[in-house]
Amino acid sequence: MYRPDLEPKRPFDRLVLRAPPNWTAVCFFALLGGLHLSIAIFTFFTGHWEAYLSLVLGTLFLSVSAISTRCRFEMALLGEQQKVRLRTGWGRFCFERSIPFSRIGGVRLTIGPERRPQEWCIELLSPYEDIQCPPTRIPRQQALFLALLLDVPLVKVSDEVFTPSALDSAERLHSEESETR
Repeated sequence: MYRPDLEPKRPFDRLVLRAPPNWTAVCFFALLGGLHLSIAIFTFFTGHWEAYLSLVLGTLFLSVSAISTRCRFEMALLGEQQKVRLRTGWGRFCFERSIPFSRIGGVRLTIGPERRPQEWCIELLSPYEDIQCPPTRIPRQQALFLALLLDVPLVKVSDEVFTPSALDSAERLHSEESETR
């Protein structure tokens, strides 16, 4: 007889990863709004009607800048529903789509310079697109956790160039380790 209360619980049924706001867009709209407001101030002194247009545009761009600070990208791995939910927006005003776990073929970790792991990139690989995960301070651990959670292979990609001499020394080191065993 099946008893759901005796079934072992998965330790992580829901994992939500959120990206920070797009500060480039926030600064761009704020600068554009500031530019239009400065034009409006100078044209008010001369009495031109364009001042009202610049005032409206400056206010509009500053409002868009303030709203952009709240808009985020969110990736949620929902274990109970067996899907990855991708959401972009703010609160109820968002664009949302989902991808079933069965469509994810792997997790790719692109490794960059060792001194800056925050620039490394984690992607979920599916047949139609590669879904980039939000940035993290612990990319190796997060990529491994995602691969284990999704039950897919983990692929590591490095931009480091291996020369034949470096490969020979690595093979020698490996053969010396196996001989000592």
